[in-house]
Amino acid sequence: MMGHRRGILRSACVLACLLTGGARASAQEVALTFDDLPRHGALPSGWTRIEIAKRLVRALQEAEVPRPFGFINAQKLEDDPALMEVLETWRAAGFPLGNHTYSHINLHASSPEEFAEDVALNEPLLEELMGEEDWRWLRFPFLREGDTLEKRAAVKRYLSDRNYRIALASLDFEDYLWNAPYARCLDAGDEESLAWLRSSYLETAAEFIELGREMTRLGYGRDVKHIMLLHVGAFNAEMLPELISLLRGEGFEFIELEAAAADPVYSNVPDVASKWGLTLGEQLSEHKGIAVPEHNRKPYEKLKAICR
Repeated sequence: MMGHRRGILRSACVLACLLTGGARASAQEVALTFDDLPRHGALPSGWTRIEIAKRLVRALQEAEVPRPFGFINAQKLEDDPALMEVLETWRAAGFPLGNHTYSHINLHASSPEEFAEDVALNEPLLEELMGEEDWRWLRFPFLREGDTLEKRAAVKRYLSDRNYRIALASLDFEDYLWNAPYARCLDAGDEESLAWLRSSYLETAAEFIELGREMTRLGYGRDVKHIMLLHVGAFNAEMLPELISLLRGEGFEFIELEAAAADPVYSNVPDVASKWGLTLGEQLSEHKGIAVPEHNRKPYEKLKAICR
């Protein structure tokens, strides 16, 4: 049933392209971005944060992914200054860094002024690490851009005045959900559960990659250049080579964030207030009333319970 449904959606997209005069790209393109540097998620016994960073960097270099962007929360260095080595390792690989706010502040629980202050607090470290390179990209924590239109507009004005561009994700499967279960199962030596974590991670990634593509096709009548949200956790480091293979198998080519964000869709994002954090496709759904295509749920309950 799911395959039939998706076949209908793909046919609908082709028709929409013809009606709107849009042209589908010969291949899908995606920029990989990583949130929460220098530290994210549970740490399995025997692992270090620098090991996670090195594994991520190695996988990205071996796959020749161009300039994957990392987004930092500088407050994490306060309780562990040694985490600077993670950021230095990222930069030594030639990978750029951007602003994810100082403390990973929740805009929906804060005022525009508090959010702006948290953005500014992150800037000295970005200037130190990036030098003359462009670091004025912001990834909203939790993808939350404002629970009211007034708050959203105030923050967007502040960011525009400071020449920020927004790294809005179009592909997101909440990869961070697997990091804590992985640490528990690895520490427990539960091979059966570890195997399930690997398979469910890739199955969920495939499901929500396709969902993100479908939603933007329905909204714009064409394939867009995608921006994928990932995190710097232990399981992400473990699974990144397989995730990259999955993306290539789905027809994706890797591009830089700036090239992806040059797609006009990112300059004309719907003005949507929501209590949730929304991807590009979800903002389109809210704004245009586009029904979300049928899809399988993420395995939230099993991920919470496994290896307890």
